[in-house]
Amino acid sequence: MFTELLAPAGDLDCFKQAIYNGADAVYLATERFGARAYAKNLSLDELKEALILAHEIHKKIYVTVNTNLKENEIEDCKKYIRTLYEYGVDGLILADFSMINYVIEHCPNMEAHISTQVGLKDLNDVYFMEKIGAKRCVLAREVSFEEIKKIKETVNMPLEIFAHGALCVSYSGGCLFSSMLSLRSGNRGRCAQNCRREYTLYKDGKKIEKGFHLSMRDLNTSFYLKDLQNIGVDSLKIEGRMKDPEYVKITVSEYRKKMDNPSYNPKSLDTIFHRNYTKGFLFNEDKGQIVDITKRTNEGALIGSLKNKVNNLTRITLTRPLQVGDRIRIEGDSDYFFTIDKLYDLNGKEIKESNKDCLINIYKDLKPNSNIYKMVDSSIDLTITDEFKKGIIINVYGSSGEPIRLTASLDNKVFEGYSTQTLTKALNRPIDDETLIKQLKKLSDTSFYLENINNNLDGKLFITVAGINEARRNLIENISDYYQNKRNDFISKTNYEIFEYKETPLTLTAFCTTEEQLKACTDEGINITYSSSNYCAYVKADYKDIKGNVLVAGYGGIYAYKGKNSIIADYSFNVMNSESVYYLHKAGCDVVTLSLELSLNDIKNLYNGYKKKFNTNPNLEIICYGHQNLMTLKYCPLRRYGECGKCDKHVYTLEDDKAMFSTSRQNCITHIYNSKATNLIDELVEISKYTNRIRLSFSTESYDEARTIIKQYKEKLSNMHTVKSYFNKDTQTRGYYKREIL
Repeated sequence: MFTELLAPAGDLDCFKQAIYNGADAVYLATERFGARAYAKNLSLDELKEALILAHEIHKKIYVTVNTNLKENEIEDCKKYIRTLYEYGVDGLILADFSMINYVIEHCPNMEAHISTQVGLKDLNDVYFMEKIGAKRCVLAREVSFEEIKKIKETVNMPLEIFAHGALCVSYSGGCLFSSMLSLRSGNRGRCAQNCRREYTLYKDGKKIEKGFHLSMRDLNTSFYLKDLQNIGVDSLKIEGRMKDPEYVKITVSEYRKKMDNPSYNPKSLDTIFHRNYTKGFLFNEDKGQIVDITKRTNEGALIGSLKNKVNNLTRITLTRPLQVGDRIRIEGDSDYFFTIDKLYDLNGKEIKESNKDCLINIYKDLKPNSNIYKMVDSSIDLTITDEFKKGIIINVYGSSGEPIRLTASLDNKVFEGYSTQTLTKALNRPIDDETLIKQLKKLSDTSFYLENINNNLDGKLFITVAGINEARRNLIENISDYYQNKRNDFISKTNYEIFEYKETPLTLTAFCTTEEQLKACTDEGINITYSSSNYCAYVKADYKDIKGNVLVAGYGGIYAYKGKNSIIADYSFNVMNSESVYYLHKAGCDVVTLSLELSLNDIKNLYNGYKKKFNTNPNLEIICYGHQNLMTLKYCPLRRYGECGKCDKHVYTLEDDKAMFSTSRQNCITHIYNSKATNLIDELVEISKYTNRIRLSFSTESYDEARTIIKQYKEKLSNMHTVKSYFNKDTQTRGYYKREIL
């Protein structure tokens, strides 16, 4: 079975390194709607060039359109998707539910791939996407090999997994850390990487250790590729749209060689910019060891160590080559980085490279035996070779008084190219094979190389070199136009169904994690509650039999309970626009909980947009109180300290220089909560204009604390225009209410 090698490209140079070093497909973005807003990304003209180069050698391009969209971005994104479709893009990697459906309904020959941002974790998630018409699912990085094998044995849906590169510590799509602290939303491609910061872990207020507790190691599955190929994984994805061309070249070429030859040792993966490697949750890495708490930066490859001072120079012992131009890191209390500008042998003679003991000039006192790591290998050759290009045979025709005509047969189609000049009888030196080859082999801007020519010119003829080059360019333009795969079959019409709005009084609901919180709700008369008995969880959903309302946190829950229960879609669907609400209603959700990242202005725009498009109100729920779940992690920060199983008996927190964050472990899944509870109680007059369901979300609250919050909300709802404030500025926040995320 064919397994695709999928490579990243942050710019056109990276793209070329990917396809000409063995990638079967490349994923990239232009300047808009991709989940790496700070990558260079390609212009539309560069995308067009990339499509031609890829399609000429039967490789594919997938464009990431995997950010969650606000209401005022919907129409712009639709126009953008139509442009990508007409350009000939093979597939889109999508996260926003409205755009997933838009591509499926309007772009019949472009695949809808479901991004890892959607958080597909199990068989039911995949079933749901298969049913609505998606063509590929990119599984969450936390899914194990055995779980993938089970899914592949059960469904026909093509599956893509991450095989190499940086890892998010949180389930993708389930992280609000960046947006809450900096307004830079990871769900919209602007992650501030708070997980790479240093934190101190506390137990009951006592320090355990300071370190990079949330900084994941880099994934490397290169020694497990045969296993992944054998179970039928359809696409192996290399992370790295923020990386440089050297990274792309090495990772792609090493994975290509390993996939084609299982006995190959991909040792060059150690020479590129990377953190310490891990086999990931994919191959059951220990949950306490998948991060490296001592480092947040890239490690580089260990190449040797410091020895002693020799006059003004320092002797080093090398286990791997080092050359002028390489950038190294010397490990210490504070790591020392610099680029090698001069290198000497043991006699003090200047040299260009060495693979044994030699001398370098270090402008800092460092401890002997400190390890040396190569961060940038200047020897990596980015020259493009013909190995993965396609050989082309060009036939040359013409008679005196006619233009020169070139033809080439590709994929059972004949292409032609002509000059505007005409051939004449040669007075001195006629065109020969050597001249033709010299001019026709100038194909470096294409995915072809000249394999041979057939000179069919009628007699001894002459035409200028410019004429030959013109015919060659005309031939290539005709080939390029064909292989771009431009389309004109976009389906413009949209057929919306109208869903009846169920008018109900303003209702208070509550999510509870403990029996004490549930009792507080009962004692205060809250009739709609969500708890373990009627919650289909975001992680480890068990799809048990439930009567009545069911709160679902993932698409698998909709698949499991549609037609059986009244379904409420949770905030984890990251709904930010009216059309996502519409399509969730269409999929079977009676009520849709809005994303926690929306401001009041965003909520207004969504609500009014829904009414305008569908001539009715949406059934919405808005979370107005709760310690926001900033991250959901399979990784356990406590495990390395022997604290496993003690999370119910002690209070564990993480603290940086900005705030303290509480942690909770539920069903062996870690949750990191904002230290301040979001509380919009004083904003209910405005919020109630746009919803008839207000949710309180309880996490760490005691019975008394939960009951106090409920009483305050009931008092406010009974007298909405009271000037009394229930908001505590010292312990609470209004979250995103008046702050719009990027």
